Amino acid sequence: MTRRQWILVALVTASALSLVNARYHERRLYTQMDRAERAGTKLDSDIEVLQVELTALRNPGRIDAAARRDLKMVPLRPTESLYYRPAAAEGKGVSR
Repeated sequence: MTRRQWILVALVTASALSLVNARYHERRLYTQMDRAERAGTKLDSDIEVLQVELTALRNPGRIDAAARRDLKMVPLRPTESLYYRPAAAEGKGVSR
Protein backbone atom coordinates (compact mmCIF):
# COMPACT_ATOMS: atom_id res chain seq x y z
CA MET A 1 0.00 0.00 0.00
CA THR A 2 1.12 3.46 -0.70
CA ARG A 3 1.40 6.24 1.76
CA ARG A 4 -1.74 7.90 0.41
CA GLN A 5 -3.76 4.71 0.99
CA TRP A 6 -2.50 4.44 4.58
CA ILE A 7 -3.59 8.00 5.24
CA LEU A 8 -7.05 7.28 3.80
CA VAL A 9 -7.38 4.11 5.89
CA ALA A 10 -6.40 6.07 9.01
CA LEU A 11 -8.91 8.82 8.22
CA VAL A 12 -11.73 6.32 7.59
CA THR A 13 -10.88 4.49 10.82
CA ALA A 14 -10.83 7.75 12.80
CA SER A 15 -14.13 8.77 11.24
CA ALA A 16 -15.73 5.43 12.12
CA LEU A 17 -14.49 5.63 15.73
CA SER A 18 -15.77 9.19 15.99
CA LEU A 19 -19.19 8.09 14.70
CA VAL A 20 -19.36 5.24 17.23
CA ASN A 21 -18.38 7.62 20.03
CA ALA A 22 -21.02 10.17 18.97
CA ARG A 23 -23.74 7.51 18.85
CA TYR A 24 -22.75 6.27 22.31
CA HIS A 25 -22.99 9.77 23.80
CA GLU A 26 -26.29 10.35 21.99
CA ARG A 27 -27.81 7.22 23.55
CA ARG A 28 -26.47 8.14 26.97
CA LEU A 29 -27.90 11.68 26.77
CA TYR A 30 -31.24 10.37 25.53
CA THR A 31 -31.41 8.02 28.52
CA GLN A 32 -30.61 10.87 30.92
CA MET A 33 -33.25 13.07 29.28
CA ASP A 34 -35.84 10.30 29.57
CA ARG A 35 -35.03 9.82 33.27
CA ALA A 36 -35.29 13.57 33.87
CA GLU A 37 -38.69 13.70 32.14
CA ARG A 38 -39.97 10.78 34.24
CA ALA A 39 -38.68 12.46 37.41
CA GLY A 40 -40.41 15.70 36.37
CA THR A 41 -43.69 13.85 35.81
CA LYS A 42 -43.38 12.21 39.22
CA LEU A 43 -42.69 15.57 40.87
CA ASP A 44 -45.74 17.07 39.16
CA SER A 45 -47.95 14.31 40.53
CA ASP A 46 -46.37 14.69 43.98
CA ILE A 47 -47.13 18.42 43.91
CA GLU A 48 -50.75 17.72 43.08
CA VAL A 49 -51.03 15.23 45.96
CA LEU A 50 -49.44 17.68 48.39
CA GLN A 51 -51.76 20.47 47.27
CA VAL A 52 -54.78 18.25 47.94
CA GLU A 53 -53.40 17.37 51.38
CA LEU A 54 -52.72 21.04 52.13
CA THR A 55 -56.27 21.95 51.16
CA ALA A 56 -57.60 19.27 53.50
CA LEU A 57 -55.32 20.44 56.33
CA ARG A 58 -56.42 24.07 55.89
CA ASN A 59 -60.06 23.17 56.46
CA PRO A 60 -61.30 25.56 59.20
CA GLY A 61 -63.45 22.84 60.76
CA ARG A 62 -60.44 20.57 61.14
CA ILE A 63 -58.37 23.38 62.68
CA ASP A 64 -61.19 24.26 65.11
CA ALA A 65 -61.63 20.61 66.15
CA ALA A 66 -57.87 20.17 66.66
CA ALA A 67 -57.69 23.34 68.77
CA ARG A 68 -60.53 22.17 70.99
CA ARG A 69 -59.36 18.56 71.27
CA ASP A 70 -55.56 18.79 71.38
CA LEU A 71 -54.97 22.24 72.80
CA LYS A 72 -58.04 22.32 75.05
CA MET A 73 -58.98 25.74 73.68
CA VAL A 74 -62.44 27.17 74.20
CA PRO A 75 -64.13 29.96 72.28
CA LEU A 76 -63.98 33.37 73.89
CA ARG A 77 -67.27 34.90 74.95
CA PRO A 78 -67.90 38.62 74.45
CA THR A 79 -68.32 39.07 78.19
CA GLU A 80 -64.80 37.78 78.92
CA SER A 81 -61.62 39.82 78.70
CA LEU A 82 -58.11 38.50 78.30
CA TYR A 83 -55.21 40.42 79.73
CA TYR A 84 -51.66 39.88 78.59
CA ARG A 85 -49.02 39.85 81.28
CA PRO A 86 -45.41 39.86 80.13
CA ALA A 87 -43.50 36.67 80.94
CA ALA A 88 -40.91 38.57 83.01
CA ALA A 89 -43.57 39.89 85.42
CA GLU A 90 -45.22 36.52 85.98
CA GLY A 91 -44.55 32.93 84.91
CA LYS A 92 -47.70 32.85 82.78
CA GLY A 93 -48.39 34.97 79.73
CA VAL A 94 -52.21 35.18 79.55
CA SER A 95 -54.75 35.24 82.34
CA ARG A 96 -58.53 35.62 82.61
